[in-house]
Amino acid sequence: MTAGLAILAGGVFGLLYMGVLWGAVRILTAGLSVWLFAAMGLLRAGLLAGALWLAVRSGATAIDIAFALLGFFAIRLLATRFVKPANPERVPWK
Repeated sequence: MTAGLAILAGGVFGLLYMGVLWGAVRILTAGLSVWLFAAMGLLRAGLLAGALWLAVRSGATAIDIAFALLGFFAIRLLATRFVKPANPERVPWK
């Protein structure tokens, strides 16, 4: 596997993971069931385990997995640094 393909795969996984996380946060802030929020957490854990299983099963080396992590962290950085909240005055953790 080339480094570029591994970074791309990590980025795609990062988008999927952040999308599920975004959905889980929307569920929690909408006042819906906390059990649904917990189920979304289990889904994220399953995505992680599945991605690692798929990487090992396809013969990815530790270097390939490290490059995939680089792609994942790039997406995470984009999601946390450049996405602005809809209402900045209501951000309770700042």
